[in-house]
Amino acid sequence: MGVERSRRCCVSGRFAPVAAAMVGVCVLAGDALAITHLRRGSESPPIVLRDVGGDEVSTAKLRGHILVLVFGEVYQDKTWQACVELGVVLRDERLKEQSIVPVLITTVRVTAEDVRAYAAENLPSKILHDGDRRAFGAYEVAVMPSVVVVDKEGRVVHAIAGLSGRFGDVITDALLVAGGKLSVERFEQLLAGQPTTAPSEESVRGDRMALLARQLAGRGLDEMAMEKYEEALKLDGRRVSAHQELGMLLLKHRRLSEAEKEFQTVLGEDPRSLQATLGLGYVQTLRGGAEVAEAERTVRDVLERNPSLARAHYLLGLIHEQKGKAEDAAASFKKAAQLLLERSQQE
Repeated sequence: MGVERSRRCCVSGRFAPVAAAMVGVCVLAGDALAITHLRRGSESPPIVLRDVGGDEVSTAKLRGHILVLVFGEVYQDKTWQACVELGVVLRDERLKEQSIVPVLITTVRVTAEDVRAYAAENLPSKILHDGDRRAFGAYEVAVMPSVVVVDKEGRVVHAIAGLSGRFGDVITDALLVAGGKLSVERFEQLLAGQPTTAPSEESVRGDRMALLARQLAGRGLDEMAMEKYEEALKLDGRRVSAHQELGMLLLKHRRLSEAEKEFQTVLGEDPRSLQATLGLGYVQTLRGGAEVAEAERTVRDVLERNPSLARAHYLLGLIHEQKGKAEDAAASFKKAAQLLLERSQQE
């Protein structure tokens, strides 16, 4: 998956979200930072949070490293894209000698299974949970993703809200400043000469509509949720997370052909999406007949890539049931239950 750009590659990975997205509009120009209270050279607010494994991580203890703090949700399209593009940035030859630590800060708890399921190579190695939004509040995050580059002394180098077309270029230049390879004066010139673009009104409306759809679905108001997902997709047809979530609702109501179309759309954007692949497996299983064999191949492919995905084991159990293999079905259901229990204990 990927979109070629003249200077850098931006790879857009997307998957099924469960998190809410905060929306806002900010313009970056000249010396004004997008997160306006963070001035270049000021002390970055300290952060002490726990990571996926439950270990405490303190930004104060990471002094001596350049930090890239990404505020967002793993399940939000634009946060995912920012993380992927950040990974591309960090492979820049000019940055290889620098000690750079990317950190993703989320308000929704992320488990080890989530990381495995959603292509860990595209996520920062440090993912911190900010359930009470203290870090989000300290940095006054109003747009997701928001990114702050902090130098080795804990001083703010640059902050940017939203995901613009020049995101990778701006972050790279900020990292070069942090590493002493680009002057602040030259950085200012680059920013002033090529201003970023704020999110469009249509994009903001689409984010709000998708959030409303997610909230309605969470309350069991499926029909209303599906209508709002469709409205969000009219505003932005490439909103992959909305396609995935709409597909799951359609699947729940046995509207199989429509669900299949949504999952195929997701896979067109992200061929590695386990959730969309699994969604197709469910469609095939519910259709039955000759498609059950194809469903089994689909789910075994998913399990080969991620053997800890509980929903995949559950689906395999349904397939075994359809084939009359009661013992195999029971084993798969048991495995799914064990994985769900392990996940709940991790949380």
